[in-house]
Amino acid sequence: MHRHTYLEKDVALGNSGERTTDINIQDPITALWLEMRCNNGTTKNLYNPMHFNIDAVEIIDGSTVVWSLDGAEMLGLVCAQLGFMPTQKFNEPGNDPQTLSLPILFGNFIGDKERSFDPRRFVNPQVRVKWNLANVNAVGATGFATGGLTMTLIAEVMEGAPAPRSMLSAKEVYTYTAAAGTEYVDLPTDHPYKGLMVRAVATTSHWWEVISNLKLNLDGGKEVPFDIGTEDLQYQLFLRQPRLHYRHWMYLKDQDTLYSWLKEYESVMLIAEDLADTVYYYSNYEYGQRTVTIYTAGSARTSYVNTGADIHGYFPFHCVYIPFGDQKLPAEWFQAQNHGSVRLELTGLLARSVYLCLLQDRPY
Repeated sequence: MHRHTYLEKDVALGNSGERTTDINIQDPITALWLEMRCNNGTTKNLYNPMHFNIDAVEIIDGSTVVWSLDGAEMLGLVCAQLGFMPTQKFNEPGNDPQTLSLPILFGNFIGDKERSFDPRRFVNPQVRVKWNLANVNAVGATGFATGGLTMTLIAEVMEGAPAPRSMLSAKEVYTYTAAAGTEYVDLPTDHPYKGLMVRAVATTSHWWEVISNLKLNLDGGKEVPFDIGTEDLQYQLFLRQPRLHYRHWMYLKDQDTLYSWLKEYESVMLIAEDLADTVYYYSNYEYGQRTVTIYTAGSARTSYVNTGADIHGYFPFHCVYIPFGDQKLPAEWFQAQNHGSVRLELTGLLARSVYLCLLQDRPY
């Protein structure tokens, strides 16, 4: 039987800080669901999803970090795992709520009895969240409302389930600033890889213009599982990853930049939610942001319009998930522990921040 139990419920938090919550449960946990919620300030809060303000979501056991991603990486991974985007509140007008509402998934699916989080295998398991609501916009009228952040944490518990053999553990393992040339990254060889996620934070470009080639080099060149241009890789991934969809409540005026949080091949439909006779023109370059032209009654709209955006596309927040083998068959995952060295080689072109994350099968 599954039951949902609160570890935290609507606990009030400061504008920045760190909160650690004990996992006081004995049965296996198939997923933890986290919500971070805050209203916008009285005027607006542009281009500032909650995810950009969550610096780390971690599962720790004393000094051991078992699971650790930031808010943007967490959304990218969850979308790859589920095949759809869970509902998030992406709202920009004043006083409206915004949320990060995401699960930490410990198995191949919710209810996976072979892979789950077993608190009995740890000494003092805890969830630790670090945040700063001023990461993008200052807290106040044009950012998040001061003193309004709350946190809810729910565990989905499998009562009476057998002890699992392992759990899926996600971690950011490397970050750097890309530049012309090759970055060599030695990856861990402790546990199998289910997937690798690359987040190349492109702006007015595609992610494959930041990183042009990826090569996985094993044991000093003895094996090379892939050596591929990233634009070609993108189209291979499109064959096995579904197109994502979400709703974005934007606050726009004529000649503003429209930012989609799906960063490749976005398709955007716009409608004014509080104004008649309004027309939008969005020149789509398919990298997630472009200038939008807005006319009302035949004239350029110089004040803000509550704009509903229906958006489809790929790679949320530039997160590109690369699966190893059939994701439902652990025997096909990459067995990193069978190699002396695992090196990822990234060929860079543009100076942008790059983050590397691994999803590993962590045995008990």
